[in-house]
Amino acid sequence: MKACIIPGSFDPFTLGHLDIVRRASKLFDKVYVAILVNSAKHGKFDFAQRKRIAELSCAELSNVEVLTADGLLVDLCRALSVKMIVKGVRNDRDFSYEFDMAEMNRKLAPEIETVFMPCSPEFACVSSTFARDLMKYEKDLRGIIHPDAIEYIYSLS
Repeated sequence: MKACIIPGSFDPFTLGHLDIVRRASKLFDKVYVAILVNSAKHGKFDFAQRKRIAELSCAELSNVEVLTADGLLVDLCRALSVKMIVKGVRNDRDFSYEFDMAEMNRKLAPEIETVFMPCSPEFACVSSTFARDLMKYEKDLRGIIHPDAIEYIYSLS
C-alpha cells in the first residue's frame, strides 16, 4: 500500500489544504492528514476542534484519515510505516521553509522522502492566518473554508 502523510498545524484546515489532500488522495492508497504541534504557533482552535474541521472538510475522501499527534513527524511516519511526506507550497517563502524542514527530516530519517506539491492557483492567497483574520473581524469564510467546516466553526461561538 502506498501511503503518505500531509502534516501541518491546520489552524484551521482551509480549502487550500483540501486541494493538496484531494490531489494526493488520487496518487496514494492512503493519506494521513496529521495535525501536529508547532511550537512557533499559538493555535486558535484546540486539537480536537482542528481535527473535526479537517474531518468535515475531507469527509468525501474515503482514503483519507485525519489524526493528531505530538512529537516528531518522522517518528509518526515510522509508527505508521509511511515513507512519504507531502507538503503543499504556495510560494517561494513556503518552499524555503519546507525545504529546510525536509532536510532536517532527511537527517533524522533518510528512508523518508518529502515531496512538494504546488498549490492550485486559486488557493495561492489562502492561508490559515488569513482565515483566522477573517474570523476575528466576523467576515465571510466562503471560498476559504469548506462549507461543512464553516457551520461547525460558527457553532463554536
